[in-house]
Amino acid sequence: MRLSRRFFINIGISFWLLAVVFVLLPDWPYVYYRISPQTSETLASTIAYTVTSEPSTINEPSQKPTISPAITPTPTPVAALPDFDATLPEENGLIIDKIGVRGQIHEGDNWQEILKTGIWRVPNFSTPENPLPNRPIILAAHRWGYLDWSASFRKLNSFINLPQLTNNDEIQIIWNQRKYVYKIYSTNTGTQITDYSADLILYTCQLWNSPVRFFVYAQRTN
Repeated sequence: MRLSRRFFINIGISFWLLAVVFVLLPDWPYVYYRISPQTSETLASTIAYTVTSEPSTINEPSQKPTISPAITPTPTPVAALPDFDATLPEENGLIIDKIGVRGQIHEGDNWQEILKTGIWRVPNFSTPENPLPNRPIILAAHRWGYLDWSASFRKLNSFINLPQLTNNDEIQIIWNQRKYVYKIYSTNTGTQITDYSADLILYTCQLWNSPVRFFVYAQRTN
């Protein structure tokens, strides 16, 4: 009888512990950042240095675990600029409705400060209005961000939900009050960009303290 009661007590404790783990799991990165506040700065440097080589010198990693099976993008000629729309915001911005991203795109070489403010366009690559061969638009952002970010700011300006994107999802960029539309054709994880033929690449950290990135590749459609 005593052993039976102890067994059921242990089972009950185990269920409570599992419940606590599942409740706290989504918040673990924030707990980790609070325990180790320098993590955000460390990840900022690894995000910034993900694109450090000329495309011609990039070697594909030996293993590329694919999150979504790649689909072959349909080649399209260089499109004309979309119509100017004075009702669009004057600030350049990124919109991904599926995951709630709606943040300003920041530019410059001072990635230490820029990544604290949200989305960073990697310099020396294309802009929407000035596409360069094999030098796509590349946008990067923190996955979880900083402790002083509010929940609403994090949802709008971080790439916390970037891994939820799949093939054919739509991405919009507002640039100089023109709307550019892109469709995702491939996503993968790795330590390097593997497809510089894309028109647009987004990337962020896969985990809170890892060199592995989650990459999204998209092609302009309008």
